[in-house]
Amino acid sequence: MVNDILIRNAAPEELDEIEALVKAAYLEFRPLFPEKVWQAWMDNISKVIHSETGLLLVLENQGKIEGVVKFFPDASQSGMGHWPEGVAAIRVLAVLPTGRGRGYGTRLTRECLRLAREQKVSAIFLFTGEFMHAARHIYEKLGFQRAPEFDPHLGPLAYRLDF
Repeated sequence: MVNDILIRNAAPEELDEIEALVKAAYLEFRPLFPEKVWQAWMDNISKVIHSETGLLLVLENQGKIEGVVKFFPDASQSGMGHWPEGVAAIRVLAVLPTGRGRGYGTRLTRECLRLAREQKVSAIFLFTGEFMHAARHIYEKLGFQRAPEFDPHLGPLAYRLDF
């Protein structure tokens, strides 16, 4: 039921569960990467989840965590990208495979947009993979635009939404 869905701050004792959720959600992409690159990505996810910077949000459905996103009111603290001053960033949006198709990723992203507006930042940025079709669909549906001037030489695609 819709009333059983809650987006809230993650508790410190939930970090290992959240890390496992993100890694389970991203597992479908493992065949796309050499093992060394995959392991570096998973290590980075662990670091982001356990870092005290940013705001780790979970989507809970009937008491079970089914989605997560990390919001950075100050994008410079996100550990990824060279964003302009005065902007926010999103990282590690993930939904359990069993929870997909229910709008959870959209809900989590909208909560980040709400928080960014509340912080009165000028824009919100993120990186996503070319291969992350569902995530890209969410972002584009919510008004994010490609920002290729922020793309790293190799790797993820930059997106931005101006307020």
